[in-house]
Amino acid sequence: LDATLRGLNVAVIEQEDFGSGTSSKSTKLLWAGSRYLVKGAVKLFSPASLSNPAEAIAEFKGTWDMVLGCFRERTYMMTMNPHLTHWMPIAVPLDKWIIWPPPFDYPPAALGPCTGLFVLFFKFYDAMGLWAAPSSYVMTSGQAQHQFPQLDGPNMKYVSVFYEGVHNDARTNLAIALTAAMHGACVTNYTGLREVVFNKDGVATGGIVSDLSNPGKTESFPVKAKKIIYAGGPFTDQLRQKSEGPATTEVVNASGGTHIVLPPYYCPRQMGMVDMMTSRGSFLFFLPWEGYTLVGTTDVKTKPDLHHEVPEDEVQYLINECEKYLSSRLQVRRRDVMSAWYGIRPLAVDPNADSVTSASRDHVVSHHPTNGITFLSGGKWTTWREMAEDCLDQVIERSDDLKKKATPCVTLKTPLVGAGQTRDFPDGYHENLAVEITQRFDLAFDVAQHLARTYGTRASDVLRMVDSTTVTGSRSGLYKHYPRLYEGKAATTGYPYLEAEINYAIDHEFAVTPADILARRTRLAFLNSTAARLTVPRVVEIMGDKLGWDKTRRRQELERAEAVLAKDFVGPVPNKQGAALRQACAADVQAIFNKIDKDGRGLLDEQGIAQAATNLGFPLEKMELKQAVRDMGATEGGGGIPGFPVLVEFAGRHRAAGADSLGLRGGAQAQATELSHRTSGCWVSGIPAV
Repeated sequence: LDATLRGLNVAVIEQEDFGSGTSSKSTKLLWAGSRYLVKGAVKLFSPASLSNPAEAIAEFKGTWDMVLGCFRERTYMMTMNPHLTHWMPIAVPLDKWIIWPPPFDYPPAALGPCTGLFVLFFKFYDAMGLWAAPSSYVMTSGQAQHQFPQLDGPNMKYVSVFYEGVHNDARTNLAIALTAAMHGACVTNYTGLREVVFNKDGVATGGIVSDLSNPGKTESFPVKAKKIIYAGGPFTDQLRQKSEGPATTEVVNASGGTHIVLPPYYCPRQMGMVDMMTSRGSFLFFLPWEGYTLVGTTDVKTKPDLHHEVPEDEVQYLINECEKYLSSRLQVRRRDVMSAWYGIRPLAVDPNADSVTSASRDHVVSHHPTNGITFLSGGKWTTWREMAEDCLDQVIERSDDLKKKATPCVTLKTPLVGAGQTRDFPDGYHENLAVEITQRFDLAFDVAQHLARTYGTRASDVLRMVDSTTVTGSRSGLYKHYPRLYEGKAATTGYPYLEAEINYAIDHEFAVTPADILARRTRLAFLNSTAARLTVPRVVEIMGDKLGWDKTRRRQELERAEAVLAKDFVGPVPNKQGAALRQACAADVQAIFNKIDKDGRGLLDEQGIAQAATNLGFPLEKMELKQAVRDMGATEGGGGIPGFPVLVEFAGRHRAAGADSLGLRGGAQAQATELSHRTSGCWVSGIPAV
């Protein structure tokens, strides 16, 4: 987008769909980096900095400048692209006057709650952003119980609240690509770089590119370029191997993060929460997103994979952690997980710099000294525009030809598609656009809200794709019923996605596969993985009719979509195959026990124990089952609920060597024998993955 607006001729190739690798799998926040600022200050004022104060001050200045840049970029996104973003108040619950161990391992921070240090920090945070965000504030315990009833309000001393931006990441990613195309860029997805072409001096002059959109027919063609930029995120090293060979030194470390989506009732619709003191020392966000509750993220070292399976250990870890501040009346169950996914973030260093520094979440622009290829990696969603500007500035400065043609960067003043004026909405996007859509098209308000927040002023173009013969009156008679992608059962409201969005996505948004529709044009797979899988046949049918697919192609696309969704997302049913940490939520244990114990004896026989193990995701072989029965202390009459958690412990023990504990998470103090009296928390067994 930046290069196109500077007057350069640009071609973009994306191996799969836009955002399918990692950009659609974020925590959905546009945040200015409060954690980086705090960690930078802690390091500056630590005793270790006294040995070299000049270096400590210089390092803090780098962090300060980075955070200021984040504030600028957050303000750009929130003000220029309101159809894709909105402000979210985030609660920081404080249940102790003195926190120990101290936050960030900094002893003075232990006094933060009782001294009001945290409150003052968030006021300072407001000022750093020039008060572009709504002002931070404090809630008393009573106010917290009213505003955030899911919190364990009575045990709160008080709650600090600050604001960050939230967006629909996949739609933002697509809007960037569409805006670039609108201004003249050649943008393609499902187009892979097969090989890089060099001139006689070893300088890259283009590549051989393959069309991957048809799984049964791959065509290749050459693309010439004066300059090649790799923007592969965590997959940058795989791209570098194409131009530097398989022995290329890896410079991008990947950090994996799991997210889960819970039902709406776990979180208020207009307020989120952050735990800054998880058991792993990282942040955990608990946010309302697209009408549901998003919990994430974890932070573990991993290998880049376009379709990384979701680790069950991480899902259970998130369930454990999110219960810490919730009311004891709430039981977060494994079957409440409507969807879960795994995203990968890049941590990069510059291999071509004079000195290599430690990996940072700030971005890296690196120029190869001989082949002329530049790569851009690192950073975060908030700074996407700044990263592009920095990269283009450096690339243009190194090329006399580009320097003559390129104009200054103007992206800071350029909104993304959907924010501007259109024939139907000459005033552009405004906060009452959803109401205007509802009234003009007799549309249900939840659908109108979705269209306004997804397409902005292009929403009317989507509605023109609706087949008028399929529109009926609603049961209430208040509005028209447009066919939805997933209606759900009669007792549910379904989801606001329309079938018309499929044809619109094909014609105007580069949609190629059913997974594109279900995961990134709509977000159904991210909100309800089961509903997405049930919808695949209907999506294939509509796409097949539109694109003229024969029976063979329809079957291929159906199988491919089902395979991708099964690997990228998990739902209410756990898959504990290969997990190192065996866990089961106590609420699920109790429910499964009661379901199998139909006669109410409080005991399970060997067959019942086997069924329970399978339902919990721990299928046992015959010998393992007999050992589990002995471990439970079952009599001839069967095993009762007090010994039932031992089953969970045994199920993990034969795969997780060294398992030596069985306890309760989520603040529960009961022992295993007291499960029948308390059903919150999770049963945990095994060794946590490192």
